[in-house]
Amino acid sequence: MSVTQVSLQESSLQEYLDEFFQGIYTEDEFRELQESSVYMNALAGDYCKPKDTGGMEEWAIKNHPNAVQNPVYCDWYHGTWQILRLLNMVAVPKWYPFYRDTLADALTRVKRPNVLISAAADYGMLCTLHQAIEHAGVEADITLIDICQSPLESSEWYAARHGVSLKCKVDNLLSSSIPEHGYDLVVTDEFQTVLKDSDKPIIVKQWRRILKPGGFLVTTAMLGNPTTMELRENYAAKARERLKQYGPQLFPNYSTELEERLIANCERFASFHTRHMLRDEKQIRELFTGAGFEFQVLSEVETPGECVNPTYSFQIAAT
Repeated sequence: MSVTQVSLQESSLQEYLDEFFQGIYTEDEFRELQESSVYMNALAGDYCKPKDTGGMEEWAIKNHPNAVQNPVYCDWYHGTWQILRLLNMVAVPKWYPFYRDTLADALTRVKRPNVLISAAADYGMLCTLHQAIEHAGVEADITLIDICQSPLESSEWYAARHGVSLKCKVDNLLSSSIPEHGYDLVVTDEFQTVLKDSDKPIIVKQWRRILKPGGFLVTTAMLGNPTTMELRENYAAKARERLKQYGPQLFPNYSTELEERLIANCERFASFHTRHMLRDEKQIRELFTGAGFEFQVLSEVETPGECVNPTYSFQIAAT
């Protein structure tokens, strides 16, 4: 499918972007996301595989009543993520205004920095990093590591379209034996909130271990409470409402059958997806200072939010 096949007309596209996204996407970026959402929805079934531990499915496997009878991988997550991005219902780097300038500052501190993207949902973090590299006018070596192949495939799709050199590796970042002091910059969006509390200090210490002396970590962290059944039901209802209203404009060859499938995907996402939110600024400070980091940026910002609208998050840069 090409971008020209996407059915949203120029005038209605701008109205939709103005209403839901407040200028965070250009029309070209949004059309690229439309095209990618079809691709990623198809590839997730092939590339999302069972894991020994971890992954976006970890909570569902342990807590969801249907997970025992019906094996759960992370295809429900990666296959639906960009559909929900089109509805502005999942946290993405575009929500955070600090990324471009903060990353550009970190990128210009050394010649040709070695950069790690520490996990990703799709190509969104690579896109943000790529734009910061272009803004800074530098070259960088980029590696993406994630526990699942699907976000690597999505990022390689973006890299091929934009001429970005990218190395990818499937690995569990919590237990990976990545060489010590290998990276000038580690960047990741909302990774802490997909990890249970016991794993949060492990990943922060891992980031500290793999950064070179003086290296930068740039990330974000949402604040909130546990994901309740009521929040899940409300989230699914909002997705249904937006798909029914805007689905024919957002997706090519829209039909009742496609709408039912997309709604089912979003309902499954709402049922399984669990954020392990940070409690407050104190917890963030303790996690990072306990691992030996010093904050360069620690600023609270309001975002559209996922289950809770709006949600408050912290923008973080640390060395």
